[in-house]
Amino acid sequence: MRSFFVRTGFAALGLLYVAMGVVSARVAFMGASEKGQGVPAALALLLEQRYGPWLLGAVVAGLAGIALANAIGSLRRGRGGAERFLQAVNGVGYGILAWSAARALLNLGRGANLQRAGASWLLTRSWGPPLVALVGVIVGAGGLLEIGLGVRGKLPFRRDLLPRGLVKLLSGISRFGLLSRGLVIAALGFFVIQAARALDPKQVHSFGGTLRAFTHGPLGTIFVGVIALGLVCYGVYLWTLMLLKRRV
Repeated sequence: MRSFFVRTGFAALGLLYVAMGVVSARVAFMGASEKGQGVPAALALLLEQRYGPWLLGAVVAGLAGIALANAIGSLRRGRGGAERFLQAVNGVGYGILAWSAARALLNLGRGANLQRAGASWLLTRSWGPPLVALVGVIVGAGGLLEIGLGVRGKLPFRRDLLPRGLVKLLSGISRFGLLSRGLVIAALGFFVIQAARALDPKQVHSFGGTLRAFTHGPLGTIFVGVIALGLVCYGVYLWTLMLLKRRV
């Protein structure tokens, strides 16, 4: 049962990242509003499609399932503390995504920026800035690890079930997707560290806010276009894990 929840969660996450890549590509290549990036815009895009409510409902179910699977896994004994902690963090993250998707499905509005609200509260405490900085370091390290996985190319899916040419194609797509998403996550962690140093919660960015910051960087929309393609590739990587991951 856990395998079913995790694999359907990969399917939902893959669809979400493909949608994020599409809306970011609109900004880069079609002059769409910079606000049309990130998770809320991706959910809105899915909802606009034919059978959009059913599609988004499936995303909510998939995200809720993988959140539950990770939460239960974090409570099981016999596993290392680091693995249980990682599963707990993943469970919370997937749960927040599932709630965001449910709000979009029920037309409840986007709600507050939870990252910025949490940072704003923490930065008013004496012990808050070091904690916020630590979170930024952890997030940034996670992004760098993902970049490293993309560089090394040791991907956790079976290669013996597909023709060699298709395996090479999927590996290349997956590695580019990991590099692109890892870069966004590493930048997100950097912004959190900057917020802790400046005691300014406005410097904490969401995923979409990080993409908007890239838009104003030296390479501008060209770089965002490359990242947009990478996010689509990351979605394909998640679908590949759904079908071919050895152990979930």
